[in-house]
Amino acid sequence: MTMSSPGRSLARGFTLIELLVVIAIIGVLVALLLPAVQSAREAARRTQCVNNLKQIGLALNNYESAHGVFPLGAVEYNPLDGVTYCGGSYLDGPGATRDFGMLALILGALDQSPVYNAINFSLRSHGLYNGSVNAGASNSTGLGATIASYLCPSDQLRTLLFDAGPNAFSQTSYFASGGTWNTLAYYAGPNCWNQDVGNGAFDDYTAYAASAFTDGLSGTIFFGESSRFKNDPDWSFNTWSAFGYFSSAVGNNTTRPQGFAYEVPRINAALMLQDEPRFGTNPLPPGTNYPDTSDCKAWLLNPKYAQYGQWGFRSQHPGGGNFLFGDGSVKFLKESIDLSTYRALGTRAGGEVVSADAY
Repeated sequence: MTMSSPGRSLARGFTLIELLVVIAIIGVLVALLLPAVQSAREAARRTQCVNNLKQIGLALNNYESAHGVFPLGAVEYNPLDGVTYCGGSYLDGPGATRDFGMLALILGALDQSPVYNAINFSLRSHGLYNGSVNAGASNSTGLGATIASYLCPSDQLRTLLFDAGPNAFSQTSYFASGGTWNTLAYYAGPNCWNQDVGNGAFDDYTAYAASAFTDGLSGTIFFGESSRFKNDPDWSFNTWSAFGYFSSAVGNNTTRPQGFAYEVPRINAALMLQDEPRFGTNPLPPGTNYPDTSDCKAWLLNPKYAQYGQWGFRSQHPGGGNFLFGDGSVKFLKESIDLSTYRALGTRAGGEVVSADAY
């Protein structure tokens, strides 16, 4: 029989208590490290988002250097159409709106000339043109292109789809600033041309020179994040190519603007359905019910529109969003920013005085 050597102890394993202690320690370490890893990843995504907006800012300033003005916020009509916004058709036929967003116009200045050259700007960004030409299909190659600089990595990205047009709607995470006048929701009436001239950095009828920004380029928002709402069922929203006021494709009463966002709603305000009690049957600003009857300015008089998220800027970054200013700088504005300060940053010539430490 083999005997163990004198003075040599037998090896033993972990006890159950020791194993549980080790598992608990590992769990604590994971709990401590995981938020740090997630925070580091979000910081990297936010940095990429800042770089995207800086690229857009560089393209805008290159455009201004070449043409003496910043680009139009959107293209509605070609001057050769011979019609006005008041008398034209919004669907098809002679004088149909072109409905191209500004992000389509600056592709050449963004080193995306092949995509820009693939777009026929004499047609439309979607739908029919002149009653017979399927502009959506004709422009699908260019308008279906994915532009990396237009996508925030924190945004909820969707797969490119073609609708029955077939229209190509490729995603963007950024929209131009329309200021604080709701020019997009009002088309008709004797003053419709004037109503479409907004007070923000861009609108769809005027290309502004740097001298028009009397509030200062460094104090005027040009672009901001306008990410998709989480789990948004409408895939065609948030497209870089199109401008306009799009209705819901799934019948959930979430119509919203494309190409522009406004500084009236708070940053990161939620998606609101139009049949919610707080808005009534018509959620758009009822201008004739207020002292200011010019419609496009009326929503400033009712605090409920501060929560009307689909008309505002939003991001998937916690606590606020990134904004491009006219001087090319990018700043992170907190969603808790004072509304009067935020709205002052949205106007190009409002005469407001905003100190640098106010945001």
